[in-house]
Amino acid sequence: MSFFPSDWEDDDFDENEDGFQGDVDSLVSDFENKSRESFTARELIELFRYYTSQLPGSANPFHLEKYARMVIELGIQTFPYVPIFTLHMVEWLMNEGKYKKAHKYLDQATAYTPFEPSLMMIKSILHSHEGARKLAFDSLKNALNIIGDDEGLMEDYLDMVLHYEQYDLADPIAKKAVELDAEVLPILEKYLSKTEEPHIIAMLIPAIEAQINKDPYMSEAWFVKGTAHMALQQHNQAAEALDYAVTINEDFIDAWHALAESVYELQEFNRVIEIYEDLAHRFPKRPIDIIEGLYAWSLHETGQTLKSREVYKRILKKSPEDAECWYSLGLTYHHEGQYSLAIPYLERAFQLEGMEADYGIVLASAYFGDHQKDKWSELYSDLSERFPFEPELWLDWGVALYETGESDKALDITETGLENNPGSIQLLYRLSALCYVSGNTELGLLVLEKALEIEPSEHKGIFIFAPELAKSMKIISLISKFVQPDLQSE
Repeated sequence: MSFFPSDWEDDDFDENEDGFQGDVDSLVSDFENKSRESFTARELIELFRYYTSQLPGSANPFHLEKYARMVIELGIQTFPYVPIFTLHMVEWLMNEGKYKKAHKYLDQATAYTPFEPSLMMIKSILHSHEGARKLAFDSLKNALNIIGDDEGLMEDYLDMVLHYEQYDLADPIAKKAVELDAEVLPILEKYLSKTEEPHIIAMLIPAIEAQINKDPYMSEAWFVKGTAHMALQQHNQAAEALDYAVTINEDFIDAWHALAESVYELQEFNRVIEIYEDLAHRFPKRPIDIIEGLYAWSLHETGQTLKSREVYKRILKKSPEDAECWYSLGLTYHHEGQYSLAIPYLERAFQLEGMEADYGIVLASAYFGDHQKDKWSELYSDLSERFPFEPELWLDWGVALYETGESDKALDITETGLENNPGSIQLLYRLSALCYVSGNTELGLLVLEKALEIEPSEHKGIFIFAPELAKSMKIISLISKFVQPDLQSE
């Protein structure tokens, strides 16, 4: 997809300021049938727009691409002083990795318009693609010097480097744009919403902070900073930034939503409740459904489970296909050991979202808790084929088998789980415990020693699984070689 929108292209032409008014179909026919000897620059760019707009989903993309390239090549030959044709050509070649050829077109264009900043910018991006950082920043510096105080161009060029994913070039442009009071936040916010790559998000934060330094009372800037930290799972920093946003603007509903999500991730459940109930009181007609699920679970976490269930049921009346809501409602019963009451809700969640491993694993554990052996046995077997790389599945299945007297099967299942998840320290500890309680004490100690060498802090899991192991002097003695706390408290 091309970066250059219509307004870039229109700025290159003096004629017909209101845009192309001719018959596009006739223009295409003239071009493909060679029934005309010449075309204006405006007509050529209109032909390029036509061919490239047809490319997505086209049954014959090679035909369209051929004509699009022909149009741009003709534009460069006929109007070498109009940079938009070169920009499109360089963009095309850059995407194909043909950097040397792209440089040739740029050299030719700059011979005609040596002080055109858009050519300098695309050259900077081209160098950056090649890994030539010094040349990239030299060209960027030249472009910025020519742009001067043109805040509109500064916005365009910030958008441009982000479009081509040259994020390290964004910082100097953004900082200068902020000095000029350019509108950089919508651009930064747009690209934050497009990526989940942590290193990219981290590179955009300094540009957001430059805006905050320029205007500390801009609530939108604090909001964007907060959402960036949320994407990085830095919830303390996110909550701090979002707190500033809502302090500056108490009516900033989106910032309130984001703040509720951040403090929820920090397990500050009372604060989630406070935010939700305050918003419901102050803005009765504003939508707060987006955080209603967080509110419901926060009620459960703070001991208000009956009220929590009322909220979940209210949500399900509005959104009966909300699998997460069915699952969470079931969990409120599961946590209290009311497995028979949990099962219908968990079953509904798993029916709606069968690819959510957690839904199936918790449902199987509820069947186990409700002594429905046929169901948990069948479901665990099915889940093991669908989600073999979920350690929790194998751990829970092993517990179910062990507690129903099938120690040998529990051992086999745990070994299979470890084969599929060789990095799971919990499964390794579980295997050591099962070996030991099954009578193979020497193997149990060997596996335990291996687990202790990898992650000694996780050893307490074996005592939760099999409390009788705390009475084994061999196990206590081995653990004491790796950890120092008083093991008798285990």
